[in-house]
Amino acid sequence: MKTGKRIGIDIGGSHITAAIIDIENSKAIPVSLLRKEIDSKGAGKEIIEAISAGIMGIAANHQPVSAVGIAFPGPFDYKKGVSRIAELGDKFQHIFGLHVAQALKDGCGLPDTEFYFENDAHCFAAGAANLYNVSKKRSLFLTLGTGFGSSFMEDGVVLAHHPSIPASGALYGEKFKDSIADDYFSTRWILNQYQTVSNTEAQSVKDIAGSGSAAAVSVFNSFGSNLGNFLFPWLQQFACEVLVIGGNIAKAETLFHAALIRELNLLEHLPEIIYCGDTEACILKGAALQTLTKESQPEQKRKTTQALLPLCSLTPSEGYSVFPSYHSRHIIRKGYEELAAIISDEQYVVIDGYGGVLWENFRKQLHQCFIKKHKKIFWYDIAACLKPAEVIADMISSSLNGDDPVFGKKYTGTISDFFDGEKLSRIIPAAGTADTCIIYGTGAALTKLKAKLIYIDVPKNEVQYRMRAGSICNLGAEEQTAAAQMYKRFYFVDWPVLNQHKEQLLSDIDIIVDEQRIDEITWMQGNDFRSTLQEMTNQPFRARPWFEAGVWGGNWMKKHITGLNKNEINYAWSFELITPENGIVIEGNSFLMEVSFDFLMYAGHRNILGKAADRFGKEFPIRFDFLDTYDGGNLSIQCHPRTAYIRENFGESFTQDETYYILDCEPEAKVYLGFQEDINNDEFQNALVEARQNNKALAVEKYVQIHPAKKHDLFLIPNGTIHASGKNNMVLEISSTPYIFTFKMYDWLRLDLNGQARPINIGHAFNNLYFERKGDIVQKELISVPQLMEEWPGGRKLKLPTHQVHFYEVDRYEFKGSVWINTLHQCHICMLVEGATIEVLSDGKLQTFKYAETFVIPAAVKQYQLNYQGTDTAFVVVAYVKEAACAVY
Repeated sequence: MKTGKRIGIDIGGSHITAAIIDIENSKAIPVSLLRKEIDSKGAGKEIIEAISAGIMGIAANHQPVSAVGIAFPGPFDYKKGVSRIAELGDKFQHIFGLHVAQALKDGCGLPDTEFYFENDAHCFAAGAANLYNVSKKRSLFLTLGTGFGSSFMEDGVVLAHHPSIPASGALYGEKFKDSIADDYFSTRWILNQYQTVSNTEAQSVKDIAGSGSAAAVSVFNSFGSNLGNFLFPWLQQFACEVLVIGGNIAKAETLFHAALIRELNLLEHLPEIIYCGDTEACILKGAALQTLTKESQPEQKRKTTQALLPLCSLTPSEGYSVFPSYHSRHIIRKGYEELAAIISDEQYVVIDGYGGVLWENFRKQLHQCFIKKHKKIFWYDIAACLKPAEVIADMISSSLNGDDPVFGKKYTGTISDFFDGEKLSRIIPAAGTADTCIIYGTGAALTKLKAKLIYIDVPKNEVQYRMRAGSICNLGAEEQTAAAQMYKRFYFVDWPVLNQHKEQLLSDIDIIVDEQRIDEITWMQGNDFRSTLQEMTNQPFRARPWFEAGVWGGNWMKKHITGLNKNEINYAWSFELITPENGIVIEGNSFLMEVSFDFLMYAGHRNILGKAADRFGKEFPIRFDFLDTYDGGNLSIQCHPRTAYIRENFGESFTQDETYYILDCEPEAKVYLGFQEDINNDEFQNALVEARQNNKALAVEKYVQIHPAKKHDLFLIPNGTIHASGKNNMVLEISSTPYIFTFKMYDWLRLDLNGQARPINIGHAFNNLYFERKGDIVQKELISVPQLMEEWPGGRKLKLPTHQVHFYEVDRYEFKGSVWINTLHQCHICMLVEGATIEVLSDGKLQTFKYAETFVIPAAVKQYQLNYQGTDTAFVVVAYVKEAACAVY
């Protein structure tokens, strides 16, 4: 790819120019020049055929073609090769949203040749810098023609962002006089100004320049003066060394150069000014040269040590399973070829999906299957219809709370807010454009096109792994930000709108796809999927857990949970059942497919929640997760928000009330909980601030009580309670579902695993702390004392009382043999916390769950039997919503 001749293409509104470029000869001019007319107002199919004919015409005697570089007017997604031209008069409007790169590859019969696209002004800069040997200097390149093109370059690189250039990287949209630069430094201004001055209509700039009239002299003098006046501050702050001017207007340099220089003479350093005599040649050369800088590099798609969900179901392990699945009687299929076979005869297809799908990878692999079937496919990217990134950023700014690393407020709008309605109406392709026209991307269903609907899901843990690898962006964003800011935007903006969109589409989905394996998809027919979801809402099931390292993380899970990567630095927590981020795995004819837990709630939240459904709707109210500090460290000293505070500030409907159930611990393990009797609020706050500002160790025990932790203890942590788990605990955290709202006050002077300071939230904490939870009250109200509720031969039921603020109960069944449990139309969240294996019988179906596995009994299951075959006594913890808490508030 680094050697050989390449094709350079310049696409204008009325023509296509193609040339063979010898990139090994830096001064070589384009050879074998070919020009063809193009009707930019024509149908998409005709435009693609015309460009393809030009490429094939120039390539006919120069095979093999190494690469094709195309200079295309904007707006255009140059990375993907997708047209975003919607408002350039009526030019190219019929290819709006079209994946031009793929259409041209197919049209030219060059499936293995890379096509690269770049803005024509950038191509001019690259070609002119090469021709005039100015690539090592700070340069500004202008193309003066139909529009005002510009590119800033430093050390041979076109600058997209720089503190001394416009935020857009270009000058055309910058203010000048009563309008913008593009209105003054373009063909239309000269034509309009000439008509005003001379009262005569001219056909072209060339005609005006050649007339020699006083009016022409006046117009070009004004043009040069305006250009110098506009450029002066930009040249000054950029410290420009070379100004290269090209385009058709540049041919009239003798008429405006003097006026331009008069305005620029006051510059501290007047740049060298070069007028380019052959702009088209430079654009063609630059188009070819940019194929070198853009050659594909291997892309890391996910960053994690954790394994992907296997393609096929595994042999059941003796212990905890990290890939639990629900067996469906319906078929799950695998692979792109089978999917292509099902949709290849459709005239239109819509492929929508969750944020975080690797859309280009998916599209390319599916397209290869269509090629094998000799099908002509036009792809239309719905992302072309998104509002500008800066408009979206402004729209959601109130939900992101500036650069706060953790907290925002849930966005209450819909996915439609992110899209331009006018553009959505333009993206629908005309009939007969191709064998199949596919509109794809997150939000594709907003086109309302009557077509087969495919929905692609990707688990939220994979979304985060991809985010960390830099392979995805937030909805409507063009660039990545810091990982913490991306996650915050996912949590508070993307996921709420995408979940709502997913719910609205559920009944219409024809095919559901699990894309997480990237190169090996699994999928299911929509009716079969909905049927399986309904079955699951009536049967016990497990969600798929996932595991994360952390600065305080331990090694209990490493030792006790098979299937985890033992080379991970530690495991700090598991998402056992944190439903906003969990998936459910469906197994059909041995293939595995994962979708988000949300789908279950959308399909049958009343079956799942029963009495609690009126209050919680489609939000699952309770979570189970592990906090592992074995041979690790203490958690931060922290508290959680009060109910009114979380609603007003973060947009959550209920707050983060927790408990710590000690699943296992070492003899010296401790829990920090509640204040000392003599706590002084101001003194404590001052000590926290000093510790943070001066990196000074805090005598935590002076302010916070420390309690010994024993296996099966339950510590109660209602909102506003100061607490932390000490090291050498394996905590089963039983909590209400919100899970990121932790106000850290002191973090033991640690940095995170990336060497960065962890966020400290003293202000938030002191707005929420209950200082009256101190002294003897802590022992009385915050450490649960088991109560015997029922006893029978071989077993008993204990109530582990929770705080009056908690809306959930916790029971523990201790037994040998069997016990029947009535759900009383409540959802039960369960875990075997003592013993090896337990069987659960419901509606005649038997399932097996292992030690430390979380399983859900939907409320639709009226009763279930727990069977334990061990010689010792089984302990099963069961959590559910309190009867009184089911009422709607």
